[in-house]
Amino acid sequence: MLIHQCIECGALSINRIAADDEPSHIINVFESSLEGHIHDICHPYGITVLHREDVDILYKQLYGGDPLRTLFA
Repeated sequence: MLIHQCIECGALSINRIAADDEPSHIINVFESSLEGHIHDICHPYGITVLHREDVDILYKQLYGGDPLRTLFA
């Protein structure tokens, strides 16, 4: 799932990742979220956001199987 925050009103919306979404773009969004304060914004709503140590989960969900094997295949 991707979490978006409106820059005008601050509202949060959650969108499912689609099969035709570009995995590299999703990875870029993940990496940029590590620098922001989205974790603080989502916590009061009970939304758990991935952290840097969860990168293996992200790769497994995007590519399936062993994330390192996918990267270096």
